[in-house]
Amino acid sequence: MDWIDGNVAVGSWVDAWRIGMLMREEIDLIIDARTLFHRVPWYGGRVPYVDRVKRSADLLLSTSSLGARVLVRCRWGKDRTPFVAMMYVSRRYNLPLMKAYELVKQKRPQTRVHLDWVRIIEEGK
Repeated sequence: MDWIDGNVAVGSWVDAWRIGMLMREEIDLIIDARTLFHRVPWYGGRVPYVDRVKRSADLLLSTSSLGARVLVRCRWGKDRTPFVAMMYVSRRYNLPLMKAYELVKQKRPQTRVHLDWVRIIEEGK
């Protein structure tokens, strides 16, 4: 698990099962990023549900304004989870998506960017 800022952490399914760590880190809420993406067979992979990803970023903004600490997780925490965190960072700190990606990548080095996902989100604005 890696903290993106004082309120939002990103991790994997294993992190979500480490109850002792969740309690030590004072995690209030867990968001499963797998529910925000869907498989498109003809596309050859997963793509974000634009509205769900945006609502999740808004939820993260709201919970962080209340001081809540949230773990965003998916299976491995390398693609979907950092993407949701990137959306949150972009909105919270008023950064372009790729600048937000760089910040998330600094905090969680195994992060992989999907430029097609960025394009899908930007087109869905």
